[in-house]
Amino acid sequence: MKNFITFSIVLFSGFVWAQDNLIYGELGGASPKFSVNYERQFFDNSHVNVRAGVGVSFWETFDDANVTAPLGLYYLQDVKNGNFIELGVTTTLNLSSLSSSNFGFLLPNIGYRKYYANKKGFLKLTFCPIIFDKDEFLPWAGISVGQRF
Repeated sequence: MKNFITFSIVLFSGFVWAQDNLIYGELGGASPKFSVNYERQFFDNSHVNVRAGVGVSFWETFDDANVTAPLGLYYLQDVKNGNFIELGVTTTLNLSSLSSSNFGFLLPNIGYRKYYANKKGFLKLTFCPIIFDKDEFLPWAGISVGQRF
């Protein structure tokens, strides 16, 4: 029980005092048409980020809109001067078809991030192939712009 309480306090303190939060729009990427996302850094000076978002996708026509929820875990490697290489994995849940077998898909990510000199704005470019549960593979990419706070 002591270990659980200690772990909870450390985890909670990291969420409270960490200063790196992002909110951004993404075209393509994990939603797979467009999404609005929130990303949180685990601990101050950590390279691990968690992402949660809400998006819309249109598979065939604009009449066939789906609400999606991308959830991801990322590792950022600092290259130099606000440039980062991003490695991660996202699972995107299709909230419009919770009862169907086409409930979601997996996206491994590799990408590039640029935090601008003012430390507020950022740009992200990712290659994130979509892996469906039927051994289908779709090459995919995304571009994101947002704000750091």
